[in-house]
Amino acid sequence: MLKKIVLQTLLLAAVALSYPSSELTAREIISLDGEWHFATDPDSVGESQKWESTGLPEAVRSTVTVPHTWNVQKGLEKYAGTAWYQRDFDLPEGDLGKTIRIRFDAVYHDAFVYVNGKKAGEHIGSGYNRFHIDISPFLVAGKNTVTVRISNAFTKNNIPFEKSFDWANDGGIYRSVALVKTDPQAIKHIHVLGTPKGEGGTADIRVSFIDTAKIDTAKTRLTATITEENQQTSERIFESELAGGFEDGRFLASLDFEDINPWHFDSPNLYEITVQLMVDGIQKDELTTTFGFRSIKIENNRYVLNGEPIRLMGVEWMPGSNLERGMAETHADLEKNLKLMKNANCIYTRFHWQQDEYILDWCDRNGILVQEEIPLWGGATMMDENLYQIARLHLQEMTDNHFNHPSVITWGLGNELVSNDPTNIDYLMKLYHQAKELDPSRLATFVTNKINRSKPSDEGYIPDVSASMDLIMFNEYYSTWFYQSLDVVSDELDRLHHQYDGAPITIAEWGLCEPVHKGGDPRRCEEMVTQLEIYGSKDFVAGAIYFCLNDYRTHMGEDFTYDYPQRVHGVCDIHLNPKPSYEVLRAGSSPIEIKAVDYQDGEATITLYGKTGIPSYTVRDYTLTSGDETIHIEQLKPGEAQTIRLKTDANEFVIQRPTGFEVVRQIFK
Repeated sequence: MLKKIVLQTLLLAAVALSYPSSELTAREIISLDGEWHFATDPDSVGESQKWESTGLPEAVRSTVTVPHTWNVQKGLEKYAGTAWYQRDFDLPEGDLGKTIRIRFDAVYHDAFVYVNGKKAGEHIGSGYNRFHIDISPFLVAGKNTVTVRISNAFTKNNIPFEKSFDWANDGGIYRSVALVKTDPQAIKHIHVLGTPKGEGGTADIRVSFIDTAKIDTAKTRLTATITEENQQTSERIFESELAGGFEDGRFLASLDFEDINPWHFDSPNLYEITVQLMVDGIQKDELTTTFGFRSIKIENNRYVLNGEPIRLMGVEWMPGSNLERGMAETHADLEKNLKLMKNANCIYTRFHWQQDEYILDWCDRNGILVQEEIPLWGGATMMDENLYQIARLHLQEMTDNHFNHPSVITWGLGNELVSNDPTNIDYLMKLYHQAKELDPSRLATFVTNKINRSKPSDEGYIPDVSASMDLIMFNEYYSTWFYQSLDVVSDELDRLHHQYDGAPITIAEWGLCEPVHKGGDPRRCEEMVTQLEIYGSKDFVAGAIYFCLNDYRTHMGEDFTYDYPQRVHGVCDIHLNPKPSYEVLRAGSSPIEIKAVDYQDGEATITLYGKTGIPSYTVRDYTLTSGDETIHIEQLKPGEAQTIRLKTDANEFVIQRPTGFEVVRQIFK
């Protein structure tokens, strides 16, 4: 903290040298988490009775702690309807001239926001994205009351559509909420595209504003400081006014650097950028964010990360499965899941819906690649103009909010819709082109579970939309939901590869769901190993994501052990206790294979091999430790072997990533 204060002091001193003496106006963020009044409204009388003005009736209200979802409360587990939240906050008279927005990190799924009895705004059909509402015109000095009317009813005007989704229908203010106070001349977003180029890199910076009408471009200047973050050093690599210009209401600038540290899942180097908005030498606003220098593309059947061809292996996680908190999981809850993923050698995951900033920041800092998706899900979801417009909102908010996260490499546009329906194809391709327009630096995909169901020889054959995007993402369930067997998987993958002109494929899901499919965890272990071997043997398979990390809460689950149904699909149970299959996943996801181990009289000889199947990537700066002895593994490429000899009195050795996460732990005897 002291170092950060010193840096800020130095920057302010530098600004003072460049501009006249200034009045510094700080951006202020006030948390509104904590106690709120809460009431369900099953008969929808609150609006006609004007609860936003009269208050929530004492006879029906209770006090809850936000973040909160009502679907973990006794008797409300399956409640899908209207509920209300209300609380007071104080505003100093001196703040009345500021722009004051209320920021919701997520409300599921429709939110109508009132301040002092007057409607301030709404956010409809996009229940997993952060949004802001300007409440400045409705505020008074002293006590103010904010009321939020929410619905989680199954509806056609929401994504996910009606009941077509396989996770919990948790309503409420289930992520954090805050007041954001700024000068009227203030920054909305800082988007930074960091691209590595040789030893250096380019940072393309785009600054948008809360109210562009209030920005006097002739008088406004932007200064920036960029500092190494989440690295071994904390060097400042830039400190100056940004040389750029205004275009379409945004400020654009580009910076070139001769020497940067790129972001990689094994070396998650970040950079912190602070931008100050100055008007006639007076600081009006300041905003800080982090970014990384990272490039991603698909080439020759491989993901190419910063120029390196790699094959990825990961696991999907279904958040919101804590039985006490549901979607209102704490950061500690989220971190427990994330650590389980990373300790299982997960370097790749996908989320069926948009996630909290905390999750993506953790992935940035600890090295997990992410596909984040619009929650268009299932065969019952048929696209039309209404749903398309809601999907556009999801895409815009998702890319705006999460643009700077280097861990996010793919925008997912949907999962398991009827992917050869002409109308669905038309709208999904529109979303694809919009994703590329909003963010050409990332991949964009659609996940299919129907690409295997049609052949060019079929009458009326229409190609699957997944193949028209950056790569085919295929949920492979031949031995379970497709009711065939593992015997067909190899030939079927070959067929699909040739049918779609040699397109690369990522297995976006595979796994075993109980109790529908029998065999339990022993079957889960056996099939996981077999399928991973098949995928690895196919050069055109670029990656695989196991489904899933945890047994999870879902409104369409088949297991009714608890008050909310669940799917028993995980390598961990719903309490996050690992099953035997967790260790099978961990071993299969390691980039290193232990070829041979010899231990005699305190001397160990260990032969390592860089996997060429899935996963496959160059190992750099790993360590092998046994007892007090540590050996540095500078580099191990796929297909290479390396023999390590060491003296040790311990009975095991451990291989770790440079981030400290364990890759392999093995006993000598």
